[in-house]
Amino acid sequence: MAVTDTRTHGETDSVPTLVVHGGGRTALRDALVEFVQYAEVLRAFTVRRVKVKYKQAAVGIGWAVLQPLLAAAIFALFLGKVARGPSEGVPYLLFVLAGTVAWTYFAGATGAAMESLVVDRGLVRKVYFPREMVPLSAVLAALFDLAAGIVVLGFVAALYGITPSITWVALPIPVLLLVLSATCLSLFFAALNVYYRDARHALPFLLQLGMYTAPVLYPLALIPQSVRGPYSVLNPLVMAIEGLRQVTVHQTWPDLQANALATLSASLLVVGSYVFFKRVERGFADHV
Repeated sequence: MAVTDTRTHGETDSVPTLVVHGGGRTALRDALVEFVQYAEVLRAFTVRRVKVKYKQAAVGIGWAVLQPLLAAAIFALFLGKVARGPSEGVPYLLFVLAGTVAWTYFAGATGAAMESLVVDRGLVRKVYFPREMVPLSAVLAALFDLAAGIVVLGFVAALYGITPSITWVALPIPVLLLVLSATCLSLFFAALNVYYRDARHALPFLLQLGMYTAPVLYPLALIPQSVRGPYSVLNPLVMAIEGLRQVTVHQTWPDLQANALATLSASLLVVGSYVFFKRVERGFADHV
């Protein structure tokens, strides 16, 4: 940025006029720079959210274990035993547990993030910080539950004789896709919920439908080959669930090309949600 004094010769006694020349940085770049500067705020929000969530809970972290485990047990009983759903050669309980662990994180993170700006309206109204820190802290805090769920998944797999192998080092790939998928939906619905409270009714319904459009209860192989590629790329959550299952249950390496395309797609969706969030951010304090 440059400042120019526009006074001409002989006008030294007049009031100077300053012309400010803006730099070449875009609004998005400025927002990202500010985001980095406030990174410590994001960390503080995340730690606070984890502490508050389990502070007065009798079961505590056990809820992160019980939710996917009980859901998987019910699905295994009715879909595995009664409907005899396909499970790619592994016990159906273990197969569906991998899917429910991933889905429980995604649904829990997006649900908490959607309500975050309204719940923390006092901070939004009184203190300045990048508002995206609030929903993003919900996404990051939910990783605590995801870690507990993955530990349980490994324990159940061990009961079936499947011990952790070298493929577990690829675990960050599906976890990254889960975080990106949750971030995309969280930023969009958190902003939308500030202006339209209908979002809190729409999101649970969409998540319920989404569970059946992602390979949580069925293998990806059931999707026709002709649409499987676009289906996996346009819905990055598909590759996240499939990757978690491949790494932990099947002990195989995830498809790097498919995951790279899904990561690119998820990143573009996050950018789109972030741009939308920043554009409507200015009115949060008035509507929250």
